[in-house]
Amino acid sequence: MDASKSNGKSSNRGRLRDFYEECVEMSTGLESGLDQQRWFKVNKFERNKIKERITSGISANSSASEVELSEESDSSFTGARKPKTNNQGPGDATSEEQDLQKQMDAMREVLSNSDEVDQLILRNTGLTDELLRSLATALKRSPSEVTVINLNLNQIGPPGVNVLLDLVQAKPQIKELLLFGNQLGDLGVQTLLSGLAELQDKTATLRGNSETIHFSPVSIVIKELDLGGNGIGSDGLRVLATFMRYHSHLQYLGLAQTSCSDTEAWTVLFESLKVNTTLTHIILDESNLGDNGIKLFAEALRSNKTLRKADLDNNGFGEVGGHYLLEALRSGGKHSLENLSLEGNYISTALMANIQQELESNTPASL
Repeated sequence: MDASKSNGKSSNRGRLRDFYEECVEMSTGLESGLDQQRWFKVNKFERNKIKERITSGISANSSASEVELSEESDSSFTGARKPKTNNQGPGDATSEEQDLQKQMDAMREVLSNSDEVDQLILRNTGLTDELLRSLATALKRSPSEVTVINLNLNQIGPPGVNVLLDLVQAKPQIKELLLFGNQLGDLGVQTLLSGLAELQDKTATLRGNSETIHFSPVSIVIKELDLGGNGIGSDGLRVLATFMRYHSHLQYLGLAQTSCSDTEAWTVLFESLKVNTTLTHIILDESNLGDNGIKLFAEALRSNKTLRKADLDNNGFGEVGGHYLLEALRSGGKHSLENLSLEGNYISTALMANIQQELESNTPASL
């Protein structure tokens, strides 16, 4: 895949491999001495090939946008974030649970025998808190240094957050944690962010005292985090704002389908972006921001100097919100924003052309 694609987008429309088949092939690869990690190598920018399988036959709304049309995403449709359901009887449900257990057993076998797994992709597998706990135990013992954990579209709730924090502490090489479409809620998000802040601050302190304790610990730094589709409300947004202002090393933040109606909470979050100096890409698709929410985001753009890409698809704003964005791009000072995804909103072609012109003035000229 093209590495220039954004984390939240993918142009690869190929059929997603059957998960169990993939695990079996991984085990076979281990026995035959093949390159084990090729079965785990899912491009880190690809959040969302699953949409095509879940929403086959559904087409995205057209848009007058000439800036960028969003491609496939876990967050493109509300239905895509729901756990898999079926109308099967008790016997079929038991069989499905047994199949999932076999998948987990195969995954644990791979982890126990391989030191080359750097990306663990368990998207849309029906993963629960208990199954996550079992898998995390195997991963902590694994010789592999995993850097990416993709658990999008599963059934992980607040109890699973403590498992993840324990895993991050045991595997400080983890840099990307993708949790779109789970069941964290405000409680889970608060627990996760406060835990990450504590771990990151703790390792920073230890590193500062390395001469005294005679070792240089590995720093825990999460650079990519997706919390979209988790029912985040006012409290979750406020805690996230504090995290972004004081503790964040994030370069990528996913908040798609965060339809919190508390304007004050969004204000606090966007205020934190004014002083954040690390974030380069934010996903806010389908968050029902409207013209007023876009106004708050546009005000943050006037001050932020590092954000390069923002996704605002399907947020229900029109010419008023579009003009807020245009004026922010035209405001004094050098802006870093180069890419703005606005599909599914209500902006005229003429206004889109003006926005595009301003964005192009921020894009470095080709050498």
